[in-house]
Amino acid sequence: MTVTFRTVREILWRDWDPIGCGVPEDEYDDYVPPVVAMLTQGKGRDDVGEYLRTTTAETIACPVSEEKLARVLDKLFALKS
Repeated sequence: MTVTFRTVREILWRDWDPIGCGVPEDEYDDYVPPVVAMLTQGKGRDDVGEYLRTTTAETIACPVSEEKLARVLDKLFALKS
């Protein structure tokens, strides 16, 4: 797999999903381009993790556990290999 809008969107919708109640597939589309940009620019796990952590806590107000975030980061960074 490669880092594309579609692949990142899928991971955010299926695995990150901070709202967690059957949201539409486009619910997290605003957060996909920054994640794609960070991954393609070579940003590290800490940068992407902090973006997602801040987004869930401050923008969506539905934080996810660190364990869930770690699994999401694993999947996102696996796209680069």
